[in-house]
Amino acid sequence: MKRLCACALALALGLAGPAGAADWTGWYVGGHAGYADGDADTRAALGGAWNSESQGLRNEVAAGLSADLGPSGAAYGLHVGYDHGFANGLLLGAELEYSTLDLEETRVDGPRPTATFPSLSYTYAHGVEIDDSLALRGKIGYAGARNAVYAILGSARVDVDTAAGIGSNGGYAKAGGASGTETAVVYGVGYAYDFGNDWTLRAELTRTDIGEVEFETAYLPGSSFLTPAYTESFEQDIRFDTLRIGASYRF
Repeated sequence: MKRLCACALALALGLAGPAGAADWTGWYVGGHAGYADGDADTRAALGGAWNSESQGLRNEVAAGLSADLGPSGAAYGLHVGYDHGFANGLLLGAELEYSTLDLEETRVDGPRPTATFPSLSYTYAHGVEIDDSLALRGKIGYAGARNAVYAILGSARVDVDTAAGIGSNGGYAKAGGASGTETAVVYGVGYAYDFGNDWTLRAELTRTDIGEVEFETAYLPGSSFLTPAYTESFEQDIRFDTLRIGASYRF
């Protein structure tokens, strides 16, 4: 992330625009498209009747239920905003954007025999899907004749679906997940070029940090070991980086 930010800023600062100053002040609308790459780090904790099992088995199951997913995919949408350019080059702005995100990954691991009881095997499943996002972002930077560089900070509401499950050859079967809209922090850097005809081209690198999503599993129909209950709880830390280009029309 830091290296990409540095490269983006170096490229922006190194571009020389044509003579004549652009007017960066005004409302604008536009579209954007790019690629997003995420991380969804899942950590599991066992409780209930798991405490009666051996430490070795608990460690194996907890490790199997913990996974690092890497959802990725296209990111595209629309934006509307307002910029104000000051005489000293300071650029301030605010923007509302809607993006469609196609980030997902599903993983099934197993059957995996346990070292503690070789005749006992478990299958683990994990999944995460990141969909639509609505963000309100602030902008601060420097605008020259045709080029502008800026930092981004804002908040987003992101649709997230996450799930995990466990099954054994002994008939144990549980699954759980969370589905809803999460609040995230958005920050990053951007570069914009003004063509002098009300059109602006830009490139941005941002990170959206959703934070931790928590959920627990529930017994599936036909599962064994219902009483006393075994419990599995999860914390999934989700974030993604987006590299995109966009075009805006100022009016």
